[in-house]
Amino acid sequence: MLDLLVYLDELLIKNLNSLALNGYIDIRTYRRIRDTTIGGNARLSDRSSKGLDYKNQKDKIEGYKSKHNTCEEHYQDGGERSLGFEGRDFDRREQEIKKISTVFTLHNDLLSNMYNNKNVINAINFKSIEDHNLKVGDYLEITGCVQETSIPLYIDTLIESINCYGIDFLNSFIEKENLKGLDFGIISRLLEGLRVKITRNGTTDLVLKTKDTSLLLAINENNFVNNGYNTFDFVQCSCKIFGKVMMIKNDNAKCISLLRKSSQEEYYQKVLESIDPYLDLLRTRNIILPKKPQCDITGKMIMILPISICI
Repeated sequence: MLDLLVYLDELLIKNLNSLALNGYIDIRTYRRIRDTTIGGNARLSDRSSKGLDYKNQKDKIEGYKSKHNTCEEHYQDGGERSLGFEGRDFDRREQEIKKISTVFTLHNDLLSNMYNNKNVINAINFKSIEDHNLKVGDYLEITGCVQETSIPLYIDTLIESINCYGIDFLNSFIEKENLKGLDFGIISRLLEGLRVKITRNGTTDLVLKTKDTSLLLAINENNFVNNGYNTFDFVQCSCKIFGKVMMIKNDNAKCISLLRKSSQEEYYQKVLESIDPYLDLLRTRNIILPKKPQCDITGKMIMILPISICI
C-alpha cells in the first residue's frame, strides 16, 4: 500500500540531503545546430589605355646652340575575367535538458539512502522502546494514532464562548458569588496572551498514541503539503512519522508540559487552575464550555521533530 505524504519539512530535507546524499542538482546539456550556406561570385572586366607624350627642348650654351625634339607614344589594351563559387553545409542542433530534483524526490532518495545504510533509521516497534534500543538523536519511523489534545484550540474555544455571552453579562454572575481577584475580562486577556506564546511562528504540538507510549510532535502548520489541511483533520487516524528523536521519557513519575513553549509553564499552569472556579460557576448557570485537556503528558513518551508524516 502506498503512503500518502501530508506533511514535509522542506528545510530539514535539504539540510539532511547535504549530509546524507550528494547535495547537488544534476543538469545535463546537449547541443546541435544545423546551418546550410551556399554562396558564389563572378567578375568580368576590360581595360584599355592610350597615351602620347611630345617634348620640344632647346639648349643654349655660350658659343653653342642645340635643339631636341622627343616624341613618345604608348598604348595598352587588356582584359580580365574571374569567376568563383563557394558552398558550405554546416549541421549543428542545439537542445538543453535540465534535471532538477524536487523536495519530494530528495525526500524519497533520502529515505532510500538511510534505509540502505544500516542503523541510520530505526523502524521502531513497541519492543524497541521497552528494551531501550532507542536513544536521543536517532532517526526513526513510527506509527501512531492522532489524539484530540490541543491547548491552543481549547483556549480559542474558551475565548469564543466568553465573547459570545459578553464579559459584562458573565461578570454579573461573579458579583453574586464569593469570587475575588479575577473577572472574565482579565481571564480573556490572560488566555489570549497564552495562545500567542504557544503558537508563535505557526508551531504547535501534535499528540499521538501508540499502545502505551505517547508521541509528541513539534510541528509547523506551514509544512503541510496542502495548505487546506488542518492538523486535526487526521484525528483518530493512523499516521506514519519519520523524524528525529528529541527526548525519551520512560519514568511515569515525570511529565512534559504542553505549555513549555511559553517558557513560563508553571505560571500558566497556575493561571489555568485559577480560572477553573469561574468556569465552574458558568457551568452551574447551564453555560456550555469546552472540556479542559491535560496540560501534562504522563507515562512513556517520545518527543519527535518530524521530517515527514504520511497517512
